[in-house]
Amino acid sequence: MTVGSSVGAQVEALVVNNQQQAQRLQANLNKSSIYCGGVQKEVRHQIVQQLGYTIEELPFKYLGVPLSSKKLNTIQWYPLIEKIMTRINSWTTKKLSYAGRAQLVKTVSLGVQAYWAQLFLIPAKIIKLIEGLCRSYLWSGVGYVTKKALIAWDKVCCPKYEGGLGLINLKICNRAAIAKLCWDLANKEDKLWIKWIHAYYIKGQREWKMSNTASWMVKKIMSAKVTVDQAQQEQNKRKGVLRHIYYHMTERKQRPAWPCLMFSNVARPKAYITMWIMMNQKLSTVDRLVQWGLEVDKMCVLCKNAEETTEHLFLQCQFARKLWEILLRRLDHQGTVPVVWEQFQQWCVQNGKGKRTTAQMFKTVLTEGIYGLWIVKNNRIFEQKSRKEESIAKEIAYVTMARIPTNISKMYLNW
Repeated sequence: MTVGSSVGAQVEALVVNNQQQAQRLQANLNKSSIYCGGVQKEVRHQIVQQLGYTIEELPFKYLGVPLSSKKLNTIQWYPLIEKIMTRINSWTTKKLSYAGRAQLVKTVSLGVQAYWAQLFLIPAKIIKLIEGLCRSYLWSGVGYVTKKALIAWDKVCCPKYEGGLGLINLKICNRAAIAKLCWDLANKEDKLWIKWIHAYYIKGQREWKMSNTASWMVKKIMSAKVTVDQAQQEQNKRKGVLRHIYYHMTERKQRPAWPCLMFSNVARPKAYITMWIMMNQKLSTVDRLVQWGLEVDKMCVLCKNAEETTEHLFLQCQFARKLWEILLRRLDHQGTVPVVWEQFQQWCVQNGKGKRTTAQMFKTVLTEGIYGLWIVKNNRIFEQKSRKEESIAKEIAYVTMARIPTNISKMYLNW
């Protein structure tokens, strides 16, 4: 990078020649090009004659991303969208659970966050499209945007302690990445671009003043100083700078009590996700299908005594209550499962909160029990298969003993 003039070209040629002599390497003229911005045609011609390289136009790709002197337009973002769609379409052929899809969606969001979001200010339209693709794949398993979703995407992106899955919110993460560049600008001086901005715009001033001649990207970085200053006031040494700024910019929401069941829970991921959806009361039970306009049999397929709701299926159904009775007896747990939803949540929190051995065992058995009831219900509807409560309890016991830590399993050898 040099000044766009004949003198600058001479200096650049001298530097390149000295580097070639020192490293004993020769530049390949066929693979080298010159890119100019705001340079007159006559000067461009002189530079080409002095250096011998071909002249190309911006934008161009470097390390997989487009470089431009201007803000990228929507068309220039298509390579990123196509890359994400190609990856998602390769996954749609696989029959994965919600847990498997959520893990794959994390790779997309982490990839965008780790590379593109830290280089560019991604337009809101592009972020909305990316989130739409990820949301549609998570809930429907398809590679195109749909409006079907059991739980809102903002809720999915909430931290686990707020009842979400902890997926990355790309819009907030992109803003946090720009604020991280502002933090680098204020705290680091070893990078060339930081030295350049300090020399041309900041000029040793404590209060940064926005220059009208600065590019739009420099203005965005410098305007994030207020956010960085606010985040530094509540600095957490256990978190990195980017992560700390991200959580600072995340809107604080009321924390429900039940997310304690999601921590130190060693149940199978597909059971874990099913329990999470159930605690949000968003499982596709019959009463919700009727609300969506579907004509289905409203009766519970497990007991045939009442209409199916989340509360009935997991708490009031005779089949479910017998299964819970067997599991609690195996755990030497006194009492019964409440039949009212609010009381059930309080009961789960009371027995599953903390790092106690009994709490970890309770959370795992609870999660596997919820998943077992959900699967046996679906098998009766779609495959006309039925199982006894004792058989399901034995399977839950085997899975639990296989997944819990050894120090805990030794305490439940007769379970």
